[in-house]
Amino acid sequence: MARPLERVRWWVVVPVGALLAAGGIAFAILTHGPAPRLELTLDRTKVVAGGAVVRASVRSSIPLPTSGMEFAIAEGTHSARVARAYFENGEWRATVASKGLAGKVVVRASLEPFAPATASFAVLPGDPDKVLRLDDPADEAAFRSWFTYLAEAEFFRETRTLPAEISDCAGLIRYCYRESLRLHDSAWAQSLRLPLVPAIPPVRKYEYPATPWGAFLFRTGPSSTAEFADAGTLMRFNTRFVSRDVRQALPGDLIFFHQDDAAMPYHSMIFLGPSQIENARGPFVVYHTGASGQDKGEVRRPTVEELRKHPDPAWQLAAENSHYLGVYRWNVLWH
Repeated sequence: MARPLERVRWWVVVPVGALLAAGGIAFAILTHGPAPRLELTLDRTKVVAGGAVVRASVRSSIPLPTSGMEFAIAEGTHSARVARAYFENGEWRATVASKGLAGKVVVRASLEPFAPATASFAVLPGDPDKVLRLDDPADEAAFRSWFTYLAEAEFFRETRTLPAEISDCAGLIRYCYRESLRLHDSAWAQSLRLPLVPAIPPVRKYEYPATPWGAFLFRTGPSSTAEFADAGTLMRFNTRFVSRDVRQALPGDLIFFHQDDAAMPYHSMIFLGPSQIENARGPFVVYHTGASGQDKGEVRRPTVEELRKHPDPAWQLAAENSHYLGVYRWNVLWH
C-alpha cells in the first residue's frame, strides 16, 4: 500500500537583483518547517523626543528582497509614526518618529514570504511645550496651510451659519487652530460643512485631542492650560513677538491691536498672505469684528494695503500707530 503524501511547506524568495542579472531565474527552498521569521532590533527602547531606528533581518543565507517590506504601528498610533522605510546594507530599516502622547509603541514588520515580527519601545513624557512644537518643516507648512484655509473659508460662509464659537476675533483663531490639528477625513469635513477638503497634507506629529494637554490647547498662564483663551491671553502666553513690520509676517501669523478704551482691549487678526480659495494675491488678513449690541459681527478679509489706509488711524498697520502691537508667531512654530 502506498504511503500517503506528506504535507510540505514551502516558500520562495525572489531577489530583484537576481531577476535582473539572471534573466528572471528565481530560487526556491523546500522545507518541512515554517518560513523564517523576520527579526527586529531597535537602537533604543525609550524615547523622550525624536524617535528610534528599527532594523529588520533574518537568520538565513537567503538575502532579503529589496522591495515589499511594510512597517506599521500596531499599537500606540498617537505616540509614534513610521517616518521612513528604506533598504540598506542588506537589511531593511525604518525610522519611527515620536508623536505627542507618551505610551507603549509596537512596530510590526511584514515581508512575504517571511513570518512577520514585532518590536516595542516606550515614548516617555517630555516637556509639553517642546513636544507640541512643530519642529518638522512639513508639519509647520501643513499647519500654516490648514490654519489659513479654514480662516478664509469662514469669510465665504454666511454669517448666520458660522460655528457658535466664532463670535469674536479670538473665537475665530481658537476654532481654526484646533481644527487644523484634527484628523481631516470625510466625516470631519462633513461636520464642518466644508464644500471641499483641499489637498493639504496632515500635521503628523499629533491629532487633536490626542495631545500632551488633551483638549486644553491654550496656555492661560505660565503653568495653566485651557480650551478657552481670549485675544490678550493668546498674545501673552501662546505666541511670540516677531516684528511691527507686517512684511515680516508669514501665513498663519497673528496681528494684534490694543485699544485702551475698549471693553475688550485686545483685538487679533490672522495674516493669510495670498488667497487659497480664489485667484487673488492679496496679501490678506482675516478677522471677526466681534459683536456690538444687536449686531453679532462678521468675518472680514481686507488686504494689508487696505489696513494701511484704514479711515480710523487706530487700526492702521503703521509704525506710528501706538495701538498696533505687531506681528506674533505661534509658540508651536517658534524655532
